[in-house]
Amino acid sequence: MVFILLCTVGLVWAIIEHAKPLTVKLLNNLLADNHIEVLNFDAEYVSLNHIRIPRLILKIEDSHIAVQEFNLELRDSIQMLRNQQFNADDIVSIDTQSVYVDLGESFFIRQSQQTEESPTTLSLNLTKLPTVNLGQIDIRLPALNDNLATKHRLAMDNLTLSKAGELDTLWRFDDYPLFSVNATLGKQAWEFDTQVDLGLSYQGLESLQQYLNVLNDTQFSSPQNEPNNNPNLLKGLHSQLSAILQPINEQQLTIEGQWRAHTTLDLVSATLSSQQSISDFSLRSARWPSVYFAPKNPINFMLAMNQFPVRDLFAANDTQAETSTFLGLTVNLAPFEYQLAPNKADFEQFIDLLVKDTSTHAQIDNVLAQLSPANKQPQLSINVPEPIEVRLPLNNNAIAPSVSIPKIRLALDGHHLQSLLTLHHLQANTNQQWRSQFEWNIELNSTKIDNNTPAFDLTSWMPELEIEQFSLEKAALNLNGGMNTPQADSIAISINPSSTLALDKIIYSDQQGDKSTHKIQKNIGVQLAHLTLSLGQSSTINLQQNIEINLAPFSLVAREFIGQQLVNQTGVKSVTTYATAKNASINVEQPTLLSINDQETAAQALQRWLQSPATNNVTWKINQLDAAKQIGKNRKQPLVALNNVTVNQALNLSKGLLVGSEQWQLDTLALSSYHLLKFADEKSPLSLAGQWTFDSDIDTALATLRKVQPLPTNFSLHGHSRLIAGFALSELNNASQFEMKIQQQLSSLSGRLADKSFIGGDVFAQCQFNWQQQYDKPGTPIADQHFPQSKLVCPQTAISVEKANVGILLTNLNMNANIELNKDGNKVPTNWLQQFTGLSETNVSLTASGDMLDGRFLLPEFVLKLHEKSHGYMLLQGLSLATLLEEQPQVGVKASGIFDGVLPAEIVDGQVTIAGGKLAARSPGGLIEVAGNPAMDQLALSQPYLELVFTALEHLNYTELASTFDMTPNGDASIYVGVKGKSRDIERPVHINYDHQENLIQLYKSTQIGNQLQNKIETKVQ
Repeated sequence: MVFILLCTVGLVWAIIEHAKPLTVKLLNNLLADNHIEVLNFDAEYVSLNHIRIPRLILKIEDSHIAVQEFNLELRDSIQMLRNQQFNADDIVSIDTQSVYVDLGESFFIRQSQQTEESPTTLSLNLTKLPTVNLGQIDIRLPALNDNLATKHRLAMDNLTLSKAGELDTLWRFDDYPLFSVNATLGKQAWEFDTQVDLGLSYQGLESLQQYLNVLNDTQFSSPQNEPNNNPNLLKGLHSQLSAILQPINEQQLTIEGQWRAHTTLDLVSATLSSQQSISDFSLRSARWPSVYFAPKNPINFMLAMNQFPVRDLFAANDTQAETSTFLGLTVNLAPFEYQLAPNKADFEQFIDLLVKDTSTHAQIDNVLAQLSPANKQPQLSINVPEPIEVRLPLNNNAIAPSVSIPKIRLALDGHHLQSLLTLHHLQANTNQQWRSQFEWNIELNSTKIDNNTPAFDLTSWMPELEIEQFSLEKAALNLNGGMNTPQADSIAISINPSSTLALDKIIYSDQQGDKSTHKIQKNIGVQLAHLTLSLGQSSTINLQQNIEINLAPFSLVAREFIGQQLVNQTGVKSVTTYATAKNASINVEQPTLLSINDQETAAQALQRWLQSPATNNVTWKINQLDAAKQIGKNRKQPLVALNNVTVNQALNLSKGLLVGSEQWQLDTLALSSYHLLKFADEKSPLSLAGQWTFDSDIDTALATLRKVQPLPTNFSLHGHSRLIAGFALSELNNASQFEMKIQQQLSSLSGRLADKSFIGGDVFAQCQFNWQQQYDKPGTPIADQHFPQSKLVCPQTAISVEKANVGILLTNLNMNANIELNKDGNKVPTNWLQQFTGLSETNVSLTASGDMLDGRFLLPEFVLKLHEKSHGYMLLQGLSLATLLEEQPQVGVKASGIFDGVLPAEIVDGQVTIAGGKLAARSPGGLIEVAGNPAMDQLALSQPYLELVFTALEHLNYTELASTFDMTPNGDASIYVGVKGKSRDIERPVHINYDHQENLIQLYKSTQIGNQLQNKIETKVQ
């Protein structure tokens, strides 16, 4: 438009100078080819180089231009005509009072046929700047819609340019200021001071966009414009403006503030620097009323255009020369900080955008309700303490724009939830490459506001757990490390060793079992005062098509553990098990590698990991471990009491097989174990096998046992124990099977209990235990249900004792047994022994022998069967009566003789029958002398009719002495003793017969009353 105006003015000037008599009609004839019509023309001659036009009205097709008080001063008009060329430096000054332009619709038709190629411009000589004062320029745009009441207008107020290069202008659209510019165009540098009212400018741009929308629909989309698909200036402006304003409109944003800038363009060095400041800035959205950005302090930043060295911040080795540079624009944003407090409605709206599932939405609402009280809003804050730098390359697509943030803090104060994320040395570019160091501290504290606030109930956060209670009072997560993108579509995260996770006051409780019928229930409760997880080295996570995790060695430390399990069963006393530990720790000494493919499920990833080779060492430690059991309201019975427990475990995983080797230290007791765990796969079920080895002095084991099982103070046991137990557990055909093979060897045994003792003892046993459980389908009738079955077989059990004193001296004791014990849960006990032992069947075959009283005893056969008739007998050979009295001396009693005997027994349904027990002296007999025995003397006084018997026993040479013993199943025993011989004071032969009957079971119980009372007193005292 300015170019047309200057051409028209030049033409008018030529006409005035050379053909003044020409009329307006003649001018129109000259301009007709250019579709220009002069409607009104007033001109005044001033000089050859100065023309003044008080009023000029032109019509260009359907557009009108009106110019008031136009003055044009040229340097040398004659020279310009000679050169036949018009340049900007030929102008001395241009001055107008006002310019009014009323555009017609054909203007946009012509524009739609033009491209975005740069039009010819006039060159500007900075040494000969013209003086420009264009006054008020008002451009009225055509009304594209008949429904519009007023026309849109674009105005430029007082565009001035002095000889000193001072430029001043203000642009408005529909009376909304777009921007103002004050500039100084010097010979070596240009300086610009611009100001934008963001609120008013946004309204102006929005009004312009609305107009361009209508223009795009009516003009650019008309059929006559379809063949021309070349982009044009107005289309480009419409596209760029829509791209800027569309997201603002969609989010219903309101922008306010004063944007001021001072820019310097150095023409000599071709560099640019600009200081920017936005004051009273406010960014709000009607969709998010409580979420806005309105900092109290101005936002300051700087722009600079210069040659910058090329360096790839993300290349492993920068191969470019240090002298390589690129032309670019840098933006430096000054430090700032800001806080905001979103309300509940905005939080819910944000969750609505992210979560569509109603159950998940309700779950998140419940979590937020616990984290933040209803009467308090969470606080969000951002703090940038150091300037942010943005680099934008110009005309160099090989270099990506980048941003560098030395430090940024993002904080959340959710009252119960505190979060502080600090990013150090954050660098990123438009190639989706970035890296940063980070520190992330998260604290979850239920007592942050009120000490009476209940702990966080995690079951409401994760209802899929299906447990009664899982809560904690406090959690603290401290993460620090680094993040970067080593290549496209990949993220690498490293976590430093100083990262920790701490949990306080963890409570877990649950009820298991048949809750509907209450036949059997298990109530489990666990409390943990503190739990800490810490890393020993840096861990890494690589996120790409595969997620690769390198978990560094870590330690898990727990304090103040309390556990309880209560088992209730109808008709049976409740059983409560207690467990406590002061401290416990797990140390994993080597890294663990994990990977997850995005094409596989979690189960498939686990199977693949189990097939990969891996090794590790784990150390487990527990301090002050105690466990006890209580049946009903009885006194607690200690089960475990250990001050220090340490387990060193070596693990090896390969092809789905986990091999573990453990060294156990239970206080002073040492054990070792070996395990093989075969994980289930498509070909085989889960199976577990292993071996336990115990090799220690018995003194050491007893020291540990005394803590949980009170032992008599006059009890001692010495020797060595070696136990090897191998086991296997498998799942097959809907059944569990367990097998254990035990080899027990006790050597160099010696012990004492009160006045009983033994030395030189050895025990050897090889046993096998089998257990099987067939699982029934749900709803199987009780009559058809399967119960556990177990069997213990010890075919080679041998016990030998060199010497034992049990009131009489036993030597060379040897016992061999074959033991078979069975328990079948499907069979009902039929006798008291089955009920007492819980066994269904037994098959025990026992033989024993030994020396005693200068003779021997033999147990040639003893067979014990709970389910059938059992039998056995004992043989006594060559027992010396004199030796018996030496070992068990009786006052006033002397006797001699050698005896033999037999004692047969049968057991049927748990009841013992003895028939035909005999004991007899060998020929020629022996001597009995009784004199001064207190018991006999007392008996003689009470029963004087037995005087002859007592007289005979004072010196009796017997030739025969025999006795019999019988006992019925109810315990009634019958003892007969017969003696034949000669007495010193009696002429005739002596025959003494003695019969005695006693219920041995009642006699045993009466003798046990005192012992039981004494034991109970000792137990209470202990």
